[in-house]
Amino acid sequence: MRTHTRNINGETGSSKVSTFIWLLILAFIVYMVIKIAPVYIINYQIQNLFEVNANRIQTTALGDIKADIASKLVNIHAPITIDDVTISQNDPQSVTISAEYSVVVKFVDDLKITFHFKPKAITDVQ
Repeated sequence: MRTHTRNINGETGSSKVSTFIWLLILAFIVYMVIKIAPVYIINYQIQNLFEVNANRIQTTALGDIKADIASKLVNIHAPITIDDVTISQNDPQSVTISAEYSVVVKFVDDLKITFHFKPKAITDVQ
């Protein structure tokens, strides 16, 4: 004699498939965050570096500012160098520190996404 077994709720395994699909979706989201977050964190650090040094421009020589930016770009493993950074005095009252760069994030095989960043800091010299 054959007996058929069922769950108490009458489910026959569809909840296991659903759980597996949700775990795959969650794993995909975690993977994407792990790949993309460092790119945005480094851009935030570059932006902060520009703002701090733009505020120091009033009391520090331009050569010292450039040297500080160059060394910190290396320390944070930035995808740019001091040659990519523009420091300009727009008029007697305004200084701008800026850069423009792109980062290509490779996921699997030929799937790549390019992120474009333009960090900039402007300060008024007094």
